[in-house]
Amino acid sequence: MTINMENSVSRYTLIAVLFQHLIIVLLFSLVPAIAMNNTTTAPTAGILHENISLSTVDIIKENGYAVEVHNVITEDGYILELHRMPKNKSGKGPTRNHPVFLHHAFLSTSAEWVISGFENKSLCMQLVDDGYDVWLANSRGNTYSRKHVSMTYKQKAFWNFSLHEIGKYDLPASIDYILIKTNASQLHYIGYSMGTTVFFIMASEKPEYQPKIRSQISLAPVAYLSKIKSPIKYLAPYAKTINIKFAQLWNGMLLPHSRLRTFFASTVCGNKITQKFICQRSMIFFVSGSDPRYFNTKIIPLIMGHFPSGTSSMVVEHFAQLKLKDSFSQYDYGAAENLQRYNVTEAPSYNLKSIHVPITLIYGKNDLVADVEDVMRLKDQLPQLMDVFSVDNPYCNHVDFLFSVKVNEHVNDPVKGILRKTDAMGWRYSGPSPSAGGSQVTGDCDCAPTNGTTVNPISASDSNLVPDLDYFAENLDAIIASAMPRTVGHDDEVDFVRERELQKFVFGKLIEFVNSAANNRRRNGSNDESSGRTNIQKLTEKSAHVHGSKVNDQT
Repeated sequence: MTINMENSVSRYTLIAVLFQHLIIVLLFSLVPAIAMNNTTTAPTAGILHENISLSTVDIIKENGYAVEVHNVITEDGYILELHRMPKNKSGKGPTRNHPVFLHHAFLSTSAEWVISGFENKSLCMQLVDDGYDVWLANSRGNTYSRKHVSMTYKQKAFWNFSLHEIGKYDLPASIDYILIKTNASQLHYIGYSMGTTVFFIMASEKPEYQPKIRSQISLAPVAYLSKIKSPIKYLAPYAKTINIKFAQLWNGMLLPHSRLRTFFASTVCGNKITQKFICQRSMIFFVSGSDPRYFNTKIIPLIMGHFPSGTSSMVVEHFAQLKLKDSFSQYDYGAAENLQRYNVTEAPSYNLKSIHVPITLIYGKNDLVADVEDVMRLKDQLPQLMDVFSVDNPYCNHVDFLFSVKVNEHVNDPVKGILRKTDAMGWRYSGPSPSAGGSQVTGDCDCAPTNGTTVNPISASDSNLVPDLDYFAENLDAIIASAMPRTVGHDDEVDFVRERELQKFVFGKLIEFVNSAANNRRRNGSNDESSGRTNIQKLTEKSAHVHGSKVNDQT
């Protein structure tokens, strides 16, 4: 495979400009095509899920719980908004010994913990009913934490942060605030995806905070990403250039919540046809792993109504560095700046073996982001591991930890059992539980091509290059097939063959769209990024207008 570097580099700017709008524009354009190919089901575009626009606070109140909003100031001046649930539905306050602090995933907010409340599947609501004082985090830069003591979010300096700053500053400030307000000496920490990443950063960089953690539960833990199977891994080589372009065009702000995305959630993801074929299978499943059996499709409009919520493009590059460098390390600024910041040319690794906190790892066998092998590599680094086990579902993907129809049985009940044990005042860590020894990597959790196809590898001589769109077009079938899980039965195999074909169709169209946009831009002879941004905004508005609504994107 020969990579066309010239074409790849010439598309860098275009990729950055398109990144925020591309998926939405494409999906709007696909609505008529999908409807035509599914004439047995009448289209229902325009149906608005009544709760899409509700905030986290509103959702909690709608579910009958009390809620408080607290503002926390970090050491470096960011103002974070914490959401507290201090009482159950009956108005009764906490009866447990230690508060619980929950941290959300990448590009998300506290809303991810509560939107399943309408289905009686919200972990945090169940914890409040179980007697805990529950606090929900919002990391810097998301919808609820976009303030600073001396800057506005429109300034470039505001977005100058990576995973490191979230772990080193956001978590300590929040933990101290919660312990002071609750008059407690320790708290339980539950992290999901990125929420686990920033915890490991905090615990290694701020060892004085380890005694403040009663227990830690990692859902879909992410530290190492070398074995990630999600197709988003192919974006990793582009991350640095995308970060540079986002810094130039939007001061480093990445994918904030906007009115256009709310419109997308209520129309495309609220339509029975497009929800199934676009929002569920060709967006959520493509990135997170396919689970046609247990994923809760009813709340897709709510999920997409709150996601994405915005962050810094440096966070994306930091995640990409974890993949490319095959290490759990600090943000790499380049040799020269690393020398100034770290006194070494290479970004130093976080010391996971220094974390003496009782930790439980819960993983999914079909999680394309937190791969089983990476989780087991993390397990071997943690000196006070309480337990490690997989969710009881062979198709558990990265989002099933929150949005499975069986989330109560598969995730919430085990989590509550762990908390009840560790919350007792007389409890002390006494080593791994028996189940930890049996949680080894096994063949039933491998994802592999089901049709014998393999991805055309990049040669070692091209290791410093990145694949262009021709590479993706040539290898699309193998890339999608490699993300499909091993099937349990014949009926499952038929479902996954169908999903593979649907994903090939959508992402084949995506590649055609990008190529077409690139060719049009070259014909117009424009190299001006701001001009490109204006054209994309016009295209987005035109697409929205064609489908019945004039939308202005806040970004």
